[in-house]
Amino acid sequence: MKHVILALCAGALTLSGVALAAPREQSHAPVQLAYDVQKYYVYCIGDETSVEQWDLEQMKVRRGSDVCLLYENTSASSAQQWMDKNFPTHECFCDN
Repeated sequence: MKHVILALCAGALTLSGVALAAPREQSHAPVQLAYDVQKYYVYCIGDETSVEQWDLEQMKVRRGSDVCLLYENTSASSAQQWMDKNFPTHECFCDN
C-alpha cells in the first residue's frame, strides 16, 4: 500500500515537493477580464503609420494633435499586418 503525505502549509498543498495552490474563496465581485485585454492601435502620426499600445488620448498628449487613429486590435501582429496591407509605404495623413 502506498502512502501519500499531504501537508497543508500556508494555504498551499504540497505533494511530493510540488506545490498546488489551494482554492481561493469565491468573490462576488464581477470579473474584469475585459479591462485587462491589451490593445494595439495603428495611428497616423504626422505623415507615417505606426503601431502603438497607447490609446488616442495618450497619443495626443505624447505626440500632439497631428495624430489620428486608423485601426485597433488585440493582437500586435494583426495590427501590424493591417497596417502593412492598407498602408504599404507607411505614408498617411490625418483629415483633422
